[in-house]
Amino acid sequence: MSEYGSPNLDGCFPEELWEFWQAVNSVRPIRKARELFPNRPKGYVRVTKDLGNYAANKATAMKCRLDGQIQSAIMYEDICEQIYNKLPRYAKW
Repeated sequence: MSEYGSPNLDGCFPEELWEFWQAVNSVRPIRKARELFPNRPKGYVRVTKDLGNYAANKATAMKCRLDGQIQSAIMYEDICEQIYNKLPRYAKW
């Protein structure tokens, strides 16, 4: 986790990434958002959903690489980079 509460999703296994995604992939991911960001900084619920999207794309990229689908993996990794670059400082690891 970063000093702000965000997990280092790049250090997770695919199963962990999917588990994280499931925890935040709901209409109201507020429980996980409050767990990650107890100080409730501006936009923390939206950021939590963004982290879930990052996790899903990262897990998919990892699967693609294992299956030898390198171009697809690169596409999903690019999506991860775009998501990460838009995260506020408090959510970056």
